Amino acid sequence: MPTNASPVLSSSEPAPEVTSDSTHGPGHQQVPEHEVKAMLLRHGVDVPTGATFGCAGEAAAAVKTLQGPLVLKAWGPGLLHKSDVGAVVLGLDTTDVPAAAAEMEAALATKGITPTGYLVEQQHPGGLELIVGVVRDSTFGHVILLGLGGIATEMLNLSALRVAPLTREDAEALVDGFPGAPLLRGARGRAPANRAALVDFVLKIAGEDGFVPALGDRLVEFECNPIVVTSTGVQALDARLILDSKPSVRSDPTADQNFSRLFAPRGIAVAGASTSRSTFGNRFLAAYREAGWTENLYALHPTAEEVDGVPAFSSISAMPSAVDYAVVAVPARSAPDVVTDAADAGVGFVHVVTGGFAEMGEAGAALQDELAHRAEGTATRLLGPNCLGVFAPSGRQTFTLGAPTEPGFVSVVSQSGGLSGDMITVGTQRGIKFSKLVSIGNAIDVTQGELVDWLVDDPDTRVIGIYLEGTRDGSTLLRALRRAMGRKPVVVLRGGSSVQGSVAVSSHTGSMASSTKVWSAITDSTGTIQVSSLEDFLSCLSYLQRYINHRPASAADGVLVIGLGGGASVLATDACDRAGLRLTPLRDDLRLRLRENGYGAGTSVANPLEVPVGPASPPTVLVDALSPVLASGGQNYQDVLMHFNAAAYYNYGTAGIRPLIDTLHTVIDAELPIRVAVVIRNAEVCPPGDIDIVNAFSATTGVALYRGFDEAASAIAAAQHFDARRTAEA
Repeated sequence: MPTNASPVLSSSEPAPEVTSDSTHGPGHQQVPEHEVKAMLLRHGVDVPTGATFGCAGEAAAAVKTLQGPLVLKAWGPGLLHKSDVGAVVLGLDTTDVPAAAAEMEAALATKGITPTGYLVEQQHPGGLELIVGVVRDSTFGHVILLGLGGIATEMLNLSALRVAPLTREDAEALVDGFPGAPLLRGARGRAPANRAALVDFVLKIAGEDGFVPALGDRLVEFECNPIVVTSTGVQALDARLILDSKPSVRSDPTADQNFSRLFAPRGIAVAGASTSRSTFGNRFLAAYREAGWTENLYALHPTAEEVDGVPAFSSISAMPSAVDYAVVAVPARSAPDVVTDAADAGVGFVHVVTGGFAEMGEAGAALQDELAHRAEGTATRLLGPNCLGVFAPSGRQTFTLGAPTEPGFVSVVSQSGGLSGDMITVGTQRGIKFSKLVSIGNAIDVTQGELVDWLVDDPDTRVIGIYLEGTRDGSTLLRALRRAMGRKPVVVLRGGSSVQGSVAVSSHTGSMASSTKVWSAITDSTGTIQVSSLEDFLSCLSYLQRYINHRPASAADGVLVIGLGGGASVLATDACDRAGLRLTPLRDDLRLRLRENGYGAGTSVANPLEVPVGPASPPTVLVDALSPVLASGGQNYQDVLMHFNAAAYYNYGTAGIRPLIDTLHTVIDAELPIRVAVVIRNAEVCPPGDIDIVNAFSATTGVALYRGFDEAASAIAAAQHFDARRTAEA
């Protein structure tokens, strides 16, 4: 029967005819092409007119209403990639089809393949061939791919991804940004392709009311390779669909939890502190006492009346005031009983410090399941296990001695406890002031997604950082990132090369949708800033913190590099280029003014702007050079990257690093209408006392100081990335 008359699957209709095939993975089933095209037609997608038949003897009757040239295809088990086994023949006339079908049937039999049936369609005259595909990512759900189609698709890998469902803005960005986009404008005499029709096609596939959402989690892989785009429209020439016969239901946590008491508890209980030796529990008690807890801090201990001067009780319910937060630092096998005690006492949040759970194998995983089970059906939420917990200066939440006490507005959700400590220690030296930092470890209950979602609305958070290695609540995290876009900058540091895990794929789309590409799609869809090192992560957070209120001129002119000339300026330019930054040359009239002011003898006054900054230069040397550039009528640079050579202050000066700090103070006092990133190269030559001076300057002024050009360039790129998406109320 004609393809266009085939039954169509919707979310409320029975599944289509499917073919089991072990190559697709357990429980995965291939839908015949004509059934897929009937479904696409239901969603407004144009497909070729065609018909199906069961064997060569039925071919003549099936094709009598069609017009040549025709395409003949076989379908059934073993025919996922039809071209590879000779199951596609082009350019047939209606009279050729019976013989071609018989010949194809015989040829396939020699390969052990018996077709279930045949599809014959009217052949498209041709146009720009593209691939549109969808694969189900194990973390974030369905991602859609657009790229150059045809047989070289996978080899060339000229494609781009977005996360479904798409908005019209997403679809337009995907169409305009994939590597083959220039071909849409026409080439070698070919008429321009219909961009609007391609945008509509993408939305029919993966828009909010499209083909992909209608199938939901049943969709494992989908691919049209090729679709043909012409000046008049888009037609899907091929369609491949694999469904999951028993799709797993993802249980993403709801994002309606109030985490206020997590970050500012009224009372705290610590389990695992000892009266005879130093343990994690003892260190937590010491840290909390240092943070100012003189009351409503308790130790959970079976026999003692006090531990390290803190009142002790044998159960949480026996403690004299409400406990919102319990720290569990007992051996893993004892942790479930403490969770039960906390849940019975109505504790809001239980933080399990202890490791030895799922990260330790099957036995640990079973113990972790028991841990989660003890809190099920209660109002108690679990943080961890295997994590350090919460740091929030305004709520006196801490997990380390010597932690800073001044709150800021940078908040971080980290999967790693160890890195959390690094973030506080090193970040504080770089001038970062945290509002909240939480490590979540194995995240069996409280997850990244719901924490980030809450931070998007937290009035004390203006910059968000995330470190993650994997997440089980991808859709909640994606929603949170989309909500944050333009409101609060989000910097993401990913750990591990396979964050999404591995998925067995059998399509071109699946093989090209790597975790790296999926995360690029997340970045593109949400405005998230993705970095690859802890140094860049902290660099971006410090720069965004310093300049969160800075709004560049609407006609801002990129980046200006200024500092001592030579190879350093060249390296600075290279770093900016790697970060995607634009170094706009100074205008001719400004170069002339600079030369009249004494700059440029044997050096550049273009961009980079080379000035003799060093131990013998006046403190105002940079401000004097920048003033004519940034004055009214000058150039509206968004950012200035200043660089200094610390070694020069010891090789050619006698006052150590102090003259450099004096120069930076003049820059602050000048209140220049730009953001400033400062690179101090070779800082390792500074004696400890001078390092302290540099760190104190950064901490007290908030000026972003960097050790290398790449860190500074990444930070500037993060700020400009947010500039491009910032909403009016941000």
